[in-house]
Amino acid sequence: MSRLESRVGLGIPDVLIGFKEGQFVMLELKVVSRGKQVRLSPHQIAFHLRHADHGCPTFILVHHIPRGVVTESMLLLYGGDQVIELAKLGVDLQPIDQWSWTGAMWEMIRFRLLTA
Repeated sequence: MSRLESRVGLGIPDVLIGFKEGQFVMLELKVVSRGKQVRLSPHQIAFHLRHADHGCPTFILVHHIPRGVVTESMLLLYGGDQVIELAKLGVDLQPIDQWSWTGAMWEMIRFRLLTA
């Protein structure tokens, strides 16, 4: 995994993940601790849409902390092709998959990133 910092290309996701199978995915990381809105910039939305149109896998992983209670936290995984609905509906949008923050199985997250 490589954390990306870019001042050149606005909207580029936070993390580039390379898998030993030779596949790469890009992952945007978000935290929602108040309300349900997932804050996505127009540049982030455009990036995910542009790459979804070309069949390039991008994802948004949201750490949702309902009412600020960490023990109720969930990890919600969305596909880049869901970005418009995610910006509109927030965490009410059905994710590709979800896991409890305290019981997240990273191997399942890896599996989803490779097969979604």
